[in-house]
Amino acid sequence: MPEKLAGDELEFRNLLAEHKRRLWAELREEIFSQTGEDLATQYDIPQDPGEKSMLDSLSDAGLAVADIRRQQLTQLEEAQRRIESGTYGKCEGCGERIGLDRLKLMPFTAYCIDCQRDREAPTKPPGTKL
Repeated sequence: MPEKLAGDELEFRNLLAEHKRRLWAELREEIFSQTGEDLATQYDIPQDPGEKSMLDSLSDAGLAVADIRRQQLTQLEEAQRRIESGTYGKCEGCGERIGLDRLKLMPFTAYCIDCQRDREAPTKPPGTKL
């Protein structure tokens, strides 16, 4: 029996909007806290290469978190476009309906659990054995 999506469309629109607001807030906080730290530490010149390396690593970690947030925002915007086009809830891999429980947990997902698992499975070169 196919799961109903149309009646839940408003709920998913709201879920996506809330996720998007939260991610923007986290991203702003990360950027401003990083900028504030940079301003506060720009006069704290590291005394040795080890300290400089540690500061570089912390900065890189902050950039990685910001990049993850950016990717998540992109996924949310794509999900909002799928709602507008009427394809939200349909797996982009197999074309089947994505389960409502999965959509409620991850409203930005474009794949059913089976297709997502296939996408995340490690690939191996032809002729190799694991």
